[in-house]
Amino acid sequence: MSVVQHAHLTADAKRRVAVGPSRLQSLLWHWGGERLVWALLAVAVFVVAIVPLIYTVNAAFYGETRTGLSNVRDLTAILNVYTSAEYLGYLANALVLAVLVTVLSLAAGVTMAVLMARTDLPFKNTLDLLIIMPLFLSPFTGLIAWITLGSQKTGFVNVTISAVLNTIGIDPGPIINIWSYAGVVWVMFLFFCPFAYLFTVGSLRAMDSSLEESARTSGATPLQTLLRITIPMALPSILASGLLIFILAAEMYTIPGIIGSTVGFTTLPWQIYQDSTVFPVHRAHAAAAGTMLLWITILGVWLQRRITQRSERFVTVSGKGFRGRPLSLGKARWLALSGIGLYILSADILPFGALLLSSFMKYSAPMITLDIFTLVHYQQIFTLQDMRAALWNTTWLAVLCGAICVLVGLLISFMEVRRPGPATRTLAFLGVLPVAVPGLVYGIGLLWTYIQTPIYGTPWILLMAYVAKFLPYGIVVSRSAIIQLHPELEQSARMSGATGLVALRKITMPLLKPTLIAILFFVMLMSIKELSASILLYNQKSQVLSVLTWHYMDAGN
Repeated sequence: MSVVQHAHLTADAKRRVAVGPSRLQSLLWHWGGERLVWALLAVAVFVVAIVPLIYTVNAAFYGETRTGLSNVRDLTAILNVYTSAEYLGYLANALVLAVLVTVLSLAAGVTMAVLMARTDLPFKNTLDLLIIMPLFLSPFTGLIAWITLGSQKTGFVNVTISAVLNTIGIDPGPIINIWSYAGVVWVMFLFFCPFAYLFTVGSLRAMDSSLEESARTSGATPLQTLLRITIPMALPSILASGLLIFILAAEMYTIPGIIGSTVGFTTLPWQIYQDSTVFPVHRAHAAAAGTMLLWITILGVWLQRRITQRSERFVTVSGKGFRGRPLSLGKARWLALSGIGLYILSADILPFGALLLSSFMKYSAPMITLDIFTLVHYQQIFTLQDMRAALWNTTWLAVLCGAICVLVGLLISFMEVRRPGPATRTLAFLGVLPVAVPGLVYGIGLLWTYIQTPIYGTPWILLMAYVAKFLPYGIVVSRSAIIQLHPELEQSARMSGATGLVALRKITMPLLKPTLIAILFFVMLMSIKELSASILLYNQKSQVLSVLTWHYMDAGN
């Protein structure tokens, strides 16, 4: 060390000593502030997410009457669910379906994310919006659209292709049959693929491309660079999106239930729905079956954290930024555009077109003629008071839920990654658990928890349900993004006098902006579409669009 450097260090030390007491007080206040934030987060997670979950699990250990639970403790439901070939078969069906959907969704979603973020693919702004468009549809609505398109005898696709080929003397028969196992996988794949894209493309866009440039300079081909550098560095985001897709696919009951019930295929979530709603109800069996999905989620979360526990391996954004040129696709760009275009046709144009066309029809009909079109549906729906109230409730609940999940999820993940310890890890783990329980079963637990409190029957209980169900997405996805940020960025801010929360607000959050926007957008859309818990917890004053839509469908309107 030089004399000049030593003199500077000595002067700096004297300055620190001179302001020692005030600095010590500041550090103590900062430390106490972080502890206070952690305590508030712990209380919020426990009240909103864990207490209803405890009630749900507790319900599995009661006997049953024809209308609900008895007052007597009983292990019959647990034993039936965990030992019977019937329920184990339902679980196996759900898991196999979830694996298929997850693999297909990750393959297509990550490929599109790489093409959009790391290559010179044209028309990116337009394609970016079109790829995530299926998120605007609920799975149930998407299923209705594809039933309209792909039914064997009346589907628009089959009728149109048959009409064209019949003119040249060819009778091809049904081309598509949505009422099949392949139809279930197809519709779920179209719905979940944007999840993989949305949660991966942000981290790929923020990734430092110096490693890719080094690989190309060393003679690696573009494909080798993608497989050995780009994809492994994005592994936290890919694992996070894969985990969420798997959990959501495993707990989905609408698409597998409606189609599967007609082809002899039953999954565990559909059986849970039947046990919860069909008289005589089997609420204890529904709760016990929900715990089976809970163990699957716990295993998945543990595996994800195990794989990404050495966070330094996945750092893609550091204090030394570098932006290289995007990968040139050459002639392959048209092949890539064709693949993305095929997905957009299947996920956007056909289902949205079918829904739009059907909304102007007086009645369902395979052959389109001008006399079946009408505007009366739109004239009626915008004048209904229930519609206006449901639209307002849906809007403010979605915005508030999205903001809470982004902020709370970020804080929990930040403290887990940057302040690792048993307390922060436990809090993050507990915050993820509600996603494992089907919304219908969790709604029952929330109902039992707050039925005698002032918030029951108000929109606030819906907000609690939405936050509990969608907070895990904020935790898991923001954690994967934080892992990819080198801590030196925040350490530099701390050395300049910033507190941990200030460094989070001014350094970490701006760098995570694409991921946080993706979480906000995703949670808002999921809140708008949430039905299973809403239908148990709403009343006339707190009705939302998903419940109102369900009532219209149930009435055949």
